[in-house]
Amino acid sequence: MSTAVGTTTYQGNDKLLFGIIMGVIAFWLFAQTTLNIAPDMSRELGISANTMNIAVAITALFSGIFIVVMGGLADRMGRMKIVRLGFYLNIAGSLLVGLTPAGDFGTVVLLSGRALQGLSAACIMPASLAVVKAYWDGAGRQRAISMWSIGSWGVRGSARCSVG
Repeated sequence: MSTAVGTTTYQGNDKLLFGIIMGVIAFWLFAQTTLNIAPDMSRELGISANTMNIAVAITALFSGIFIVVMGGLADRMGRMKIVRLGFYLNIAGSLLVGLTPAGDFGTVVLLSGRALQGLSAACIMPASLAVVKAYWDGAGRQRAISMWSIGSWGVRGSARCSVG
């Protein structure tokens, strides 16, 4: 697609779309898993049920607090940079959650990991949707947004169904 004489803009392709969707799915799968295994985690780690409830909720809290801020940063600093940052935060948060030791220090590690996962969502969700909007046009954009939505909302819906 031409914008001026001699210049072209990037056009989204299936490889980029697949990467974005897998990143969104990976985030939600890791973030939602805690809902399903919270009682077992609580027992294994020696963490109280109240603290475990905070660990479950803190991800949504951090996502909600920072989503507008990170969307604005994505517009100023670069959407793909913020998407990548979100992926790295998700990896770090998931590692912290996965490597949480038993005991009092475990509470700090678990809550930090879950907070990073929430911050990750605040990076990934608005920036990846903005990438889709910027790099696809017409029917291709409709398809890309549909696929992004399936990756985002479909996974969350299936995770909610598995809880209760």
